[in-house]
Amino acid sequence: MKKKITKRSSGALKVGFMGAGKMGGAIIASLLKAKMVKPGDVFVCDASEARRKELADLLRVRASNVAETTAKCDVVFLAVKPQDMGAMLETIPSENLMGPLYISIAAGKKLQWLEQRLPSARVVRVMPNLAVSVGLGMSGFCKGALAKAADLKLAAKLLRCTGNAVEVPESQMDAVTALSGSGPAFISYALQAMIDGGVALGLDEKVATVLGLQTMLGTATVLSEGDIGVGEFIKAVSSAKGTTAAGLEVLEKSALRGTMKRTLAAAARRSGELSKAP
Repeated sequence: MKKKITKRSSGALKVGFMGAGKMGGAIIASLLKAKMVKPGDVFVCDASEARRKELADLLRVRASNVAETTAKCDVVFLAVKPQDMGAMLETIPSENLMGPLYISIAAGKKLQWLEQRLPSARVVRVMPNLAVSVGLGMSGFCKGALAKAADLKLAAKLLRCTGNAVEVPESQMDAVTALSGSGPAFISYALQAMIDGGVALGLDEKVATVLGLQTMLGTATVLSEGDIGVGEFIKAVSSAKGTTAAGLEVLEKSALRGTMKRTLAAAARRSGELSKAP
């Protein structure tokens, strides 16, 4: 006899995850840390039984399956790899499509693609980045045709447990992917270059790494306060004929700005190509 599944109630928020890899697992941990949900109200569905058991044991969440997760949860994160998304969506029972809010974090999968496979569902598309793993992530999100204002408000509230989140038109999601999705790798590349420069000046690599990391963290923290703009901050650090001015003169004569623009353009272009894949 087929097991009966109890439908969603009007009680505590229940959140499900279809796919619980690094990104999905990080979001789960952030939601629990922020006490947005209780462990028993988080349903985890993953192709790997070992991964389901690992999260159930570590975070006390509920190992589940597709039918139960989509039937019981108010929100379901679609967090499998983009190449596995189509097959996974086909396993969702049709009667469960109109229930939860579906939040997709699959890179390159546009709303039209998702909504064709989730007819009648409310969908929000999200581009997070890896910093969600430490609660400092940046996510861009956009709404599907049937998503309501309350759905966007809830999605933003959940995403901000992992860092920050901004709503953008879907037409800008490739740019979001390039700037904040791929951005951590580009910033790390610049950091590595600074570390290498410090080593070339005679610093021990570990010391150079600590100096570079803390400088990057402090700079980001000051700027995130919003009291001073990036350009103003550069001027505040620099003094006429000082050390910073000497370094900035080299940067201004370099191709750094153009190189960064081309870097982001290449990443955005590739994001657009991936969104056209079947």
